[in-house]
Amino acid sequence: MKKLLLVTFPVDLGNTTYEKRFINLFQNSPEIDLKIFRFAPTSLNTYPLINLFQNSLEIDLKIFRFASTSRNPHSLSIFTLNYVSLFLSRLQESRKLYKSIQEANQEDRKILFHGVSTALYGYFATGNNSSYIVTEWTRKLYEPIWKSSTSPGWLTEIHKKILNGQKYVLGLTNAVVAQIAKDYDVPYSKIKKTKLPFCFDLKLFTPSPHRGDQEIRLLFVGGDFQRKGGNVLLKWFKENYKPGLKMTMVTSFSIEDHPGIRIEQNVEYGQPKHIELYKSHDIFVLPTNCDSYPSVLGEAACAGLAILTTKNALGASEVIQNGENGYICDSSEALLEKLTSLIKNKELLVIMKQNSRKLMEKEFADEIIFNEYIRYIFE
Repeated sequence: MKKLLLVTFPVDLGNTTYEKRFINLFQNSPEIDLKIFRFAPTSLNTYPLINLFQNSLEIDLKIFRFASTSRNPHSLSIFTLNYVSLFLSRLQESRKLYKSIQEANQEDRKILFHGVSTALYGYFATGNNSSYIVTEWTRKLYEPIWKSSTSPGWLTEIHKKILNGQKYVLGLTNAVVAQIAKDYDVPYSKIKKTKLPFCFDLKLFTPSPHRGDQEIRLLFVGGDFQRKGGNVLLKWFKENYKPGLKMTMVTSFSIEDHPGIRIEQNVEYGQPKHIELYKSHDIFVLPTNCDSYPSVLGEAACAGLAILTTKNALGASEVIQNGENGYICDSSEALLEKLTSLIKNKELLVIMKQNSRKLMEKEFADEIIFNEYIRYIFE
């Protein structure tokens, strides 16, 4: 029996879905004795500095939550009240993590961290070359896109030590593998390219039978509406709307009523409403300004949708083969040109939808993904 401690980081919706995928990958195998540590609660009430002032009758406190609707998915500055509060909260949580790692070491259990942050907080308990990180991003990954620094030199040095202190770093995209080697001086011998486990999604999101109507239905998913390019897509749709063209936007962003647009909110991963959304659409469109690996692209591919996104979705090449099951475009403008062309070519659209499902079945089958992780973690 192979023993594993999986340290997850469900700090937001994206990380929570990642967590579900990794848990499913290992939990359903009779070969794995799995323990899970869920790091860092995200409730506002867990931020100690905010609690300190908020509970005082003498203080009129206003809280600015950085980057809640920002174009950037992560705070550019670590010198904010919110960030310091998060850091203190996670230091408290690290005590529990330290204890869990100690128990794992006593049980001769392998330790897999999702993300650099969890490995940082658990570093002194694990030591050198005795644990593993799986990640799709680092703070330096977006710097070429943002054209600004998100990691001061001292923080980069800390992350460099953490990454080099692992047995292996498992990168989920080619972009993050190359960036970790370049910016953190991690030798390629310590970096392994792995796939995001879409095994469960292949069972969950299946293509729908032919609908029999002549509609073409577009699907957009993005809570961070502008960063995901929802505003660009919305403007295009209003200008190009015609009977038979429909669009569903899954977002909390406020959008004016339009006869061709349906708005969905509170859609939970894996629930019937979520599954039906994918099955009832044809093209998944994400004109994103910045994403490391939007897993919604994989969900859409499993459901047999054609997919259009930009090169700013750094993991897009994992699930999109250009011209085969969709397009990875250099800009949102180029994406809209491809979208305009595709909705006029229904024969190509049918082929792309079929190719999406075939690609996922070939590249992300249970056995392929599971054996990949077992080989690197338990070699």
